[in-house]
Amino acid sequence: MSIGFMTRRSAAVAVVLATGSGMLGACTPAPELTPQQRINEIIGFVEAVRGHQFITPPTVEFLDDATFRQEVLDNVATAQPSVDRAETTFKALGWMAPGDNLFAKFQIAFGGAVAGFYDPVTKALKVRGTDLTPYRREVIAHELTHALDDQLFALDDDFGDGLLGERTFSALVAIEGDAVRTQNAYRNSMTGLEQAQDIAEQLSAGSDPALLTVPLALLTFTQAPYLRGANFLDYIAGSGGIAGIDALFDRYPSTAEQAFDVTKYTANEPAVAVTAPSVPGTVVEQGSFGVFLMTLLLRDGIALDTVDPDTSGWAGDAYVSYTSAGQSCIAIVTKMDTPALTAALSARLTNWAATHTGASITNPENTSVRIDRCV
Repeated sequence: MSIGFMTRRSAAVAVVLATGSGMLGACTPAPELTPQQRINEIIGFVEAVRGHQFITPPTVEFLDDATFRQEVLDNVATAQPSVDRAETTFKALGWMAPGDNLFAKFQIAFGGAVAGFYDPVTKALKVRGTDLTPYRREVIAHELTHALDDQLFALDDDFGDGLLGERTFSALVAIEGDAVRTQNAYRNSMTGLEQAQDIAEQLSAGSDPALLTVPLALLTFTQAPYLRGANFLDYIAGSGGIAGIDALFDRYPSTAEQAFDVTKYTANEPAVAVTAPSVPGTVVEQGSFGVFLMTLLLRDGIALDTVDPDTSGWAGDAYVSYTSAGQSCIAIVTKMDTPALTAALSARLTNWAATHTGASITNPENTSVRIDRCV
């Protein structure tokens, strides 16, 4: 399983750590490559898959576990204001207990889970550990793809829409999808033995029991760009080749609908403007919710690389998270393409509300549905 994070668009892009179990068997060894020769080999592979060469030779820095972990936590710390704001939404939708702290869970999720990262601001590419095991080489291929894309197209955009921001999420589907595409190609280029070692390396990773306390919605939301991104890029590469991939960096998907429906992306179908709902409390955060977060709502925080069929026909939305009388609250207004599609979504949401105390579903008009909940 791959878990990644980007604390802001200018922060690190990462993939999950699998601490190595080492080599599982013996075979007649090929001539040993030095670490730099091995890295150069991976650089060449990335350049071949992406169809571009590095402008400046990249540098890969290997860190011991403690140093790497601290660097990840330092990076995660920059996300705290955004995570703190998202906490109201998580609590209002029942994705975490009212007494829990989302940032503490965020630190648990990523403090020990990241194997490598590339930072588009500092241009640093850092890897946990020093042995160039099969899985660690796979991670390097992923991060080198980010480094190459950054040199060519610059990956330090910041949409300023927070942890749950739809623009950031949708752009990450393209950004991570490209890196996962190269990563998968690199893994497939390994020998059968190396692929077995790669899998064993990941399976042997010790699980932190504290991960069981992390909201599934957080893990799902941060993992989704990797899972969906792979399929999204396969389509783009299949239809447009390298030029099609390059074009993604000039125009990212602007909505989760575009990210999960390539026909909407290729048509550049925009979202319909929806007025933010008025609320009786202190506003914490507002913006576009999108079909993936709506899928998480309908499925109580569990989704992977698809969206719920009842989000089909999404036209646009707006949400406001707020506090009122000590409670965490949210209001979401979603506009659909037709009254029939609105009725289908309303029915699903009515079933959801029946199992979530304090939730109410209304229809401001025949093509929109509003959700309200305070806990």
